Amino acid sequence: MKAAVLESGKRNLIIKEVPVPELGPEKVKVRIKACGICGSDIHLILHGTLKCKHYPQIPGHEASGVVEEVGEKVTRVKKGDRVVIAAGTSCGECAHCLAGRENLCKDLGVFGFDREGSFAEYNIVEERYLYPLPDSVPFEQGAILADAVSTPYNAIKFRGKIQDGDNVAVFGCGGLGIHGVVIARALTKGKVIALDVDRGALENALAYGADEVINLREVKNPGKALKEVSKGVDLLADFSGRMTNIEESLRAMNSGGRMVLVGIGREPLKFAIPFSIIEKQITVAGSYGSDRRAIPELIDLYVQGKLNLSRSITAVRKLEEINEGLQDLEDRKGNPIRIVITP
Repeated sequence: MKAAVLESGKRNLIIKEVPVPELGPEKVKVRIKACGICGSDIHLILHGTLKCKHYPQIPGHEASGVVEEVGEKVTRVKKGDRVVIAAGTSCGECAHCLAGRENLCKDLGVFGFDREGSFAEYNIVEERYLYPLPDSVPFEQGAILADAVSTPYNAIKFRGKIQDGDNVAVFGCGGLGIHGVVIARALTKGKVIALDVDRGALENALAYGADEVINLREVKNPGKALKEVSKGVDLLADFSGRMTNIEESLRAMNSGGRMVLVGIGREPLKFAIPFSIIEKQITVAGSYGSDRRAIPELIDLYVQGKLNLSRSITAVRKLEEINEGLQDLEDRKGNPIRIVITP
């Protein structure tokens, strides 16, 4: 099969023919129809700040496709089924996995980092990583449900416990954060405020239903700016990893508010706890990836017309054009949200 392969020390992907992995009795062969390029792929391939478990490696962890063949013990899917492949891998046997909280597994991994990913014509995966994809959901939009949409959904719905009527502030409106805006807009009638340093990202947020946007380059005190436009924030979701902005914004949070940390920046996370966290009884939670609840719930929201992903796919490229796609995302060419590869 044709695949995009990352070799140790390289800063680009090599398109080459590689063997199709063997199909075990509990595994499924999926013909990949779409695979999104994530910001973590940029860090892995172009920056080298993230590493694979082994090299050479096929990256790609946001994928959808069609079941081509199933192992003899597979019972949930059959040939011809449209599916989304979960981004995360896990042991499948620990208490967390059995409870449906795979993102707490001690052996948590990611396709394309810890095992072969989906920048290829096929991937071989266990059936527990597959979710049915209705005909009404395009493969391109279905693919990004695996991470770009499910990760912020986990943060806002499960960890942030959003309630209808909450005022929500979303820091950082890149590939994950912009879908935090989408999800917040779908789940609350309260105000949704987007904060970023990039004008293009803020334009995307407005197009996706943000009531207010704040350019962090233009304000000295994000907390004061938030207070002025919202009269108080109930849920703050950070996808930027920049703690200085978050600490100031705590002053804008309502009593009983929730703050969820998702983003990992280049600087270490250092959290100075102000008295307001105690006084206002603010909950601070971390959020990483998503669990098995997210993708089915997101598909339901999409089918009901409540989840708007119409602007999420900025460009679709062939596998042979993947390095150009990576560079376009790095350079922010065309104000991208997600660039999708179609192997």
